[in-house]
Amino acid sequence: MARPGRRLLSAVAGLALLVLVPLPQGNAADPPQTGFEANGGTAWTTHEEEQAFLTAVDAATDRVELEVIGQTADGRPLHLVRLGFPRPRSAAVARTEPVELHICTQHGNEAAGRDACLSYLRDLAFTTDATLLKQMAETTILFVPTVSPDGRQNNARANTEGIDINRDHLNLQSPESRAIARVILNYEPEISVDHHEYGPAVPVAYDDEVLYLWPRNLNVDKEIRDLGIEFSKESLNPCLADQGYSSDEYGLVAAGPVDVTQTAGDGDEGIARNLAGLRHTVGILIESGVTQNLLNGPGEVMTAENQKRRVASQMATIGCTLTFVRENAARLVAAQQGSVARKIAEGRDQSAPVYLQGQDEDTTITGDAPSTVEIEAPCAYDLTAAQVKEVATTLDLQGIVTTPRPGGGVRVSMAQAGEPVIPLLLDARNEDRAATDGTPVMVCPASAPAKPGPAGPAPAEPRPAPAAQPREQLPSTGGLAATALAGIGLAAAAGVVTRRRRAPVGE
Repeated sequence: MARPGRRLLSAVAGLALLVLVPLPQGNAADPPQTGFEANGGTAWTTHEEEQAFLTAVDAATDRVELEVIGQTADGRPLHLVRLGFPRPRSAAVARTEPVELHICTQHGNEAAGRDACLSYLRDLAFTTDATLLKQMAETTILFVPTVSPDGRQNNARANTEGIDINRDHLNLQSPESRAIARVILNYEPEISVDHHEYGPAVPVAYDDEVLYLWPRNLNVDKEIRDLGIEFSKESLNPCLADQGYSSDEYGLVAAGPVDVTQTAGDGDEGIARNLAGLRHTVGILIESGVTQNLLNGPGEVMTAENQKRRVASQMATIGCTLTFVRENAARLVAAQQGSVARKIAEGRDQSAPVYLQGQDEDTTITGDAPSTVEIEAPCAYDLTAAQVKEVATTLDLQGIVTTPRPGGGVRVSMAQAGEPVIPLLLDARNEDRAATDGTPVMVCPASAPAKPGPAGPAPAEPRPAPAAQPREQLPSTGGLAATALAGIGLAAAAGVVTRRRRAPVGE
């Protein structure tokens, strides 16, 4: 994961930009339009319009490379758009520099993020702004404009196979989630922004134009999680406010300054922002509000005006992300590299527990966040040959290395960069998500971090893994919650505070 060439490449690129006058690429005076732009926001860009648009942008400028990274069950292509100046770099070179990834419209019925991503990647492709050109010379910017083209075609949350893609980033059962995993594996982005929509809003209590959230899974490295919180609260929130958009934390219904109940946004490891964090990336969720709001002006009740506002707010988040990455590139790189090193050490030393379920904090007065289960970390998991067949593709795409065992099967050492993901996939105690029931190994011979190669000495005999133990939970304060909700006139208070884990709501 070390990137020794990063500083040199960035310095050379920056010097080149000081010497050369940046010139627009392609016909900047008349760039391609999305279908949404051409029809004045009355209808979302169609699949056919998207394909024609991407082809036109790719043909018009050297700054863009269009790549097919997969195919849906219905045969629609999944595209990765790479941007750089004067042209995009290869994955091998991109890994030596900061990488910013935007994942757009995983849920087909949440369309604004897709049109925002299409418009913004075009704007970058034709910009003459010297600051952005310098950033594109030093940073690889990636867009997956439509993660679920089948879902968009059907205006459905799930893909054609009925899979909620944003619950599938651990197990990777869908072609769409596998394509995203491959991008993360190949490009190792420092920050990944996942564009969604939410609604209907709850007036006053939960109605901001943009909601955000960071990786909340407790297995995520603390520095990565802290950077996600900093970006969300200290950078994105004021950046959006400067552009006239209200924003707040996703999943919290509030009464004034009091967080009453949490309706969504936990540490579910199958969700993109959490899995990104587990892969050493600052994973951010963005949700634009779909509810029409007269406070935004009388035109907001018109469908076109509402849709244009949703797209514009999503575009604003992309611009704010570019600013944060530009100003914090070195910190993001150091955090990612540090996360890898710390997790390898944790896996080697068995110095940190494994957390199942749960999340990083509960600020609500109801205390209704999901309970956390804590287990002692093994040093490895053993898999039979049959189990390897079952999970080999998932392990490969998650960047997890295995070592052959004498007599068949493999050992999966925790002393590797994939340490945060391994037990979530291979431990039977992770009842919601485990892909197979690996055998936890609690004592391992001292060894270097796992890497491909022939099997070493016979493994030590495993001792039984300890049973999962729930963490102590704070007592519920449901009475206070009911009082607060009544104070803001929410008649269905009981329904709001009831939470079922893994419910496919919002994100």
